[in-house]
Amino acid sequence: MDTTICLLLVVAAMVLAVWQVPKHTAVSPIDEYVYIDYLAKVPTQFVVQRGEDTGQYARLYLSCHGVRAIGLYPQSMCTDWQPSDVDRMPQAGKTTADIYTPLYFAATWLMAQPLRLVGVEDLTTAGRLAGWTWLAAAAVLLYLSLRRLRVHPVVAGGLGLLLVGSLPAYWSNTYVSTDATALLAGSLMLFGVTMLLRPGAGRGARWLFVLFALLVTLAKMQNLMAVVAAAMVLVILAAGAAFRRERGRRLHTFVRDHHVHTAVLAFLVALAGQAAWLVIRNAIALESGAYEGAPSPLTATALLREMFKFFPGVSVGALDPEDVGVAAIVASTVMTWVIVAGVLGLLAVARRGSTDEALALSSFVVALLAAPFLALASTVLSGYYVDLVARYGMSLLPFFLACAGVLFTRSIWTRSLAPAVGVLSYGAMLSLTG
Repeated sequence: MDTTICLLLVVAAMVLAVWQVPKHTAVSPIDEYVYIDYLAKVPTQFVVQRGEDTGQYARLYLSCHGVRAIGLYPQSMCTDWQPSDVDRMPQAGKTTADIYTPLYFAATWLMAQPLRLVGVEDLTTAGRLAGWTWLAAAAVLLYLSLRRLRVHPVVAGGLGLLLVGSLPAYWSNTYVSTDATALLAGSLMLFGVTMLLRPGAGRGARWLFVLFALLVTLAKMQNLMAVVAAAMVLVILAAGAAFRRERGRRLHTFVRDHHVHTAVLAFLVALAGQAAWLVIRNAIALESGAYEGAPSPLTATALLREMFKFFPGVSVGALDPEDVGVAAIVASTVMTWVIVAGVLGLLAVARRGSTDEALALSSFVVALLAAPFLALASTVLSGYYVDLVARYGMSLLPFFLACAGVLFTRSIWTRSLAPAVGVLSYGAMLSLTG
């Protein structure tokens, strides 16, 4: 049964991409223009540099297709491009994708090549279609993780379908977007936790967990939230086990716990990976970075506002659902209720000291604290503060859904909720246009 459900989730991810990508007549407003440029440059230069001009392919694609929810450029920019038209391009024709390693773009370019061989002529379309592979992997890993957490297969399958049929998946996996890695990052780190908690998990599993942490963070820095959430589950369980020992040995037991060592090492390795990329990025930069966006004062009120940015804000995807349509509102509402009910409900009913409690507590705490810490870090590194967007917390969504899965599987009455909400949300995503 597990194999059948995993195959159905793979098919669902593929259908979403094949159905929706041809409808995308415009460029996504979530930086897709510079991502298309990065993707096009993979075979010739592999990496883009700070201060680099975007290439002709991306500029013409943007000029001819316009930006979704914003509008079209003058027709002359598509049919008779002039050097002066660069002033109308975002950031005056400079790339802003240099903050990313080539990991996502190189992988997506490779996955796009078989599609081009079978008749998909346009690189952008092939890159968008390749997004289904990231999504399918995320859904399958979420399902397998839920099964390891003893979640009923019907519930696990329903929540996997909910992930595929979500606004975050729609915006991230049917356009060219580095956010395509976020759902996979969360599912992979959740899978890593369940791998370590299996009886007999040894050194190999611990090193795999550390490798997962490094890879997902190199794909996108915001994916570090999933690493922290996974690491915190291990630390909470280790703390609970140590607390049950006699008073004089609690600290000793905690600091010697393999889970603590693995969690700390994974976090440090992930940070080191990003630090190494920062050094490389600065070393190859063509010029100092230009400021993006309108700065705001970093106040206590701003930090408090950021606390509730990801929980349950990740349900909305890239744009306000009210600006997208009724189907988007339905999908966002469904996901919001699942997130809130799942995390808070599991916190309320989980047995003290259990894996369920550690999962719910970690998901909730990281969701509340990640955005303020990210705001502080970005302010220190860049010298200014800009309001964060909810999609930065997308890698936490698999953890939220895992909480819902553990909660819903507890009763025969709630088991029917997961497939129902999954089908409803997936259907809503298929009905979206644009």
